[in-house]
Amino acid sequence: MPSRRQLLQASALASGLGALGLTASTAQAATSGPVYAYVGTYSDGGKPWRGGRGLGVHQFVMDSATGALKPIPGAPQAVASTGSDAKLRNPASLARHPKLPMLYAANEFEAGSVSAFRIGANGALSFVAEMACGGKDPAYVSVHPDGRFLFTANYASGDVSVIALRTDGGFDSDVAAVVYKDAAACGATPCKPGADVVPAAARSHEGFATSDHDGPHAHMVHSDPTGNFVLVADLGLDRVISYRFDRKTGVLSQPSTVAVSESSGARHFVFHPNGKWLYLVNEEASTIAFMRYDSATGVLTLVSETSALPQGFKGTSYASGIRMLPDGQHFVSLNRLHDSISLFKIDARTGAPTLVREEWTRGNYPRSCTLDPSGRFLYVCHNKQGDNVTVFRVKKGDIQFTGQYVAVGSAAAIEFSS
Repeated sequence: MPSRRQLLQASALASGLGALGLTASTAQAATSGPVYAYVGTYSDGGKPWRGGRGLGVHQFVMDSATGALKPIPGAPQAVASTGSDAKLRNPASLARHPKLPMLYAANEFEAGSVSAFRIGANGALSFVAEMACGGKDPAYVSVHPDGRFLFTANYASGDVSVIALRTDGGFDSDVAAVVYKDAAACGATPCKPGADVVPAAARSHEGFATSDHDGPHAHMVHSDPTGNFVLVADLGLDRVISYRFDRKTGVLSQPSTVAVSESSGARHFVFHPNGKWLYLVNEEASTIAFMRYDSATGVLTLVSETSALPQGFKGTSYASGIRMLPDGQHFVSLNRLHDSISLFKIDARTGAPTLVREEWTRGNYPRSCTLDPSGRFLYVCHNKQGDNVTVFRVKKGDIQFTGQYVAVGSAAAIEFSS
């Protein structure tokens, strides 16, 4: 029988792959013990869309039969992202260490920081440390598969940070975060933001979605499946940036970029399990950009852009999260205002996505979605006014609402550990 440490490592690997839209056989083994869930929230409103009704990082234990989330017995409802006596600071993005029982939260506020938590034997979190990330409003956090470096996408300052980790998973406080400006990724001629106008794809459904093309805005940063490159989606630049990554030093170099349609707002992406196809959510255009990926060079090539909204829809919607389903033949994306999950089928030969149908999220303004370690349940976080997490069963490339709601104020992101 596997040890608890082995289960933690297997589950962490599965979740890390899941953030890229990949799956692993180890994910199934990881569900033999208790499964714990952590929900990052907006705990300090500041801006209307943040809500600010969360209590920090909320913690739950999962019912593996129904997908329901319940409080961890004997543990506090939530833990603060900056220590027990510090002000809450919007721990709105979470990531697990791939090898250790550690959880990290990006604290989305102007100064910008990341917090580390240790996962206890009963699943409860204990605060370890907070470290400045060097950028403003980090909207995304991820950990490299080797477990030696952590990345944040700093939305307001339009850059990404690389933070060194110690062997125990804590921050290497002797090494300051290294920041890379998105606008410099194009070389001698810096990348420039697109116009803050309604993109052509949104005009086609008579929408009015516009936001934040006043400058670069990094929205996601994550390593590719090989671990040799780090990719950044920048909403303001309408681009995905690919950096070569030095696994020993953490240095990002030799950037290449690919542009999507002007003003479409590149947000989040997933890889296909074959590592050759990438699917990117464009927030303002409400489209999915399909790209081919060369894992030897890190170069992306745009193939097509497909609407994530149903045919005939009229009005405004903002696309957000995206996840690959375990069968590798389907993925889902989220639509805010339309408040739906779009289910896509992938052409096995070409990789091209086709919209199959939509499913109501049972909440308001879905920000992100995540699979549990087994891949049998999909969890959708609603942060603006919905204040809940809704649970869907995943089976044979389709999703079905389980009837399970979890009340969490300003829920922004969910991560798992078992």
